[in-house]
Amino acid sequence: MAKTKSLDRVFLHYGVRKEDMEIIEQTCWDCGIDVEWLKEYVLKPYNEERNNQGMPTVDDKKVAKILKKALKNI
Repeated sequence: MAKTKSLDRVFLHYGVRKEDMEIIEQTCWDCGIDVEWLKEYVLKPYNEERNNQGMPTVDDKKVAKILKKALKNI
């Protein structure tokens, strides 16, 4: 019987592959950045904006806006 591929929850929530998210999380831990803060205030809004635009990336102005808003929540 063929093994079915399960949905990647990290990708569904943040648009980031699980393997890449592991690297991002390790980097956050190494730099003392709260991973949950990053997910909630940076990755999630970025993914939502990308989905709203229907584009593979978000323009620089939108990214700057997302980061400025995220920094207010520190």
